[in-house]
Parts: sequence; structure tokens; C-alpha cells
Amino acid sequence: MMSARLTILFLLTLALIACAQTPPADSPQEREQLQVDPEVQFSMRVTELFEERLQQASGDSLLQIQFAVKASSGARMAWKVTWFDADGRKIDSVGESYREASLLAGQTRYFTATAPHPDVVDYQLHLREPG
Repeated sequence: MMSARLTILFLLTLALIACAQTPPADSPQEREQLQVDPEVQFSMRVTELFEERLQQASGDSLLQIQFAVKASSGARMAWKVTWFDADGRKIDSVGESYREASLLAGQTRYFTATAPHPDVVDYQLHLREPG
């Protein structure tokens, strides 16, 4: 009987330790700032990716990214930016859907996106085929 109690106590302790070491779902995490689907990589590549903070009249600043995409053949793509705060939580914005663009063979196009809120400190740029 004592052995069964000790076993149960041991298992409960292990469960508590395992739960304590699991980070919450919204905790900060490492992420790549550029995610390009393989289908898009075949016909185009991101050649430049810049970020800067734009000062606002209120004294706050907004993160802005600029990127360039060069096409090796005529292609269409869709892109969007996901914004994150200092804790790694996603910041919702009005224009969260993918935006479509067409590129001609050999053409380089430049795109800009500005964060929706001053709390944004990080981002993830997604490129994929439209649709």
C-alpha cells in the first residue's frame, strides 16, 4: 500500500515538473522573418529585405519593411506580413490577407508594408503562389 502511494506521488511530481517546463502557447519564439513556399522559389527570389522604424507625430514609431523580389520567369505571387509584439504575440491588422502581384521575366519589384501598431517589434513575411 505504501509502495503504491509513493508511486502515485512520484508520478504526480513528474507530471507537475513536465507542466512547469512547458512554455505557454503565446510565449516568444524564434521565427524566420522570411518564409517562401518552394513553388515560388522556383520562379523568383527575394533579393533585398530591409526594416526601419518610422517616427510618428505622436512620438511613437511604426516598424516598416521593404523587400524586393526578382523573377527568373514570368510569375504571380501572393504575399502578406504577420506582425508580432515584444512578447512574440501576433498583432492583428486590417490588411492581414495575402496581396497578389505579377512579375515579368527578369523584373524586380519592390514592396512595402507598415506595422499596424507601435508595439510591433518583429515580423514574418510570407510568399506563396496565389490562390
